[in-house]
Amino acid sequence: MKWALPKVSLTRRAVFLLYARHDFSFTRSGLFLGLLLFCNLLHSAEATIAVAANFRETAQAIAQRLESTSPHRFTIISGSTGKLVSQALYGAPFDVVMAADQARPLKLIDEGLAAMNARRTYALGELGLWWPGKAPPFGIIDLHELSPQSVCLANPALAPYGAAAWSLLERSGLNVEWLAGVVRVDNVNLVAGMVAQKQSRAGFVARASITGMMRKGDLALDDQSILWLSSEAAIQQDLVLMKRAEDNPAAQWWVEQLFEAPIQDLLKSHGYQLPKAEQSQ
Repeated sequence: MKWALPKVSLTRRAVFLLYARHDFSFTRSGLFLGLLLFCNLLHSAEATIAVAANFRETAQAIAQRLESTSPHRFTIISGSTGKLVSQALYGAPFDVVMAADQARPLKLIDEGLAAMNARRTYALGELGLWWPGKAPPFGIIDLHELSPQSVCLANPALAPYGAAAWSLLERSGLNVEWLAGVVRVDNVNLVAGMVAQKQSRAGFVARASITGMMRKGDLALDDQSILWLSSEAAIQQDLVLMKRAEDNPAAQWWVEQLFEAPIQDLLKSHGYQLPKAEQSQ
């Protein structure tokens, strides 16, 4: 594997300031520590990681952890999978794209922006119907009790969680005219926010969105108010390392560490299941 080292130019004054900042003495041990710091700077790199909206907080937590254990720095860009991939197709400088489906990473490969062997499934997301105040058991068909304008989902054209929700709605037996009135928003995180703020009576949410709200103390939730739909709508989330980042050590480090035990544990704590290939390791 070829590693690209960013160009670092240090003047004498810059080297002196590095020593001063880190309180190194100009002794043999101080010189050794200074050389270590200099090598660390030489090998540092930056990467821009584009992530599906449901993965935003998880990606931020990963970035914080990896930045604390490496010289690399990461910028997280989040949005609906459809918008991010469209931006990548038009030249957005993303180094890694972490989608909420498998089809759109394949699109990037088909367009020659990523290599086939650079694609991996990094997480399994879970879709649920959140209906606060509704006594269980309930099903999707019971949504007919509500006005369709009080039910929301992520835009199926842009968001894989929305596409999965819409597929279930279409198969549920609900009236076509009723379905036409369901509210569509930009991404699945917005759905959770709208239901939490009572702007919608019910909505199709990602478990990761709910877990994040609970972790921050924004939500105290009775799990019985959510109908989890993992058996009906498994969300396989794939990533690709873009060709522009094949020589970027920060981007490569990000992808490698995603499949190591510490980050895998973090994914599970944030509401994701692991792909079977990763669970068996």
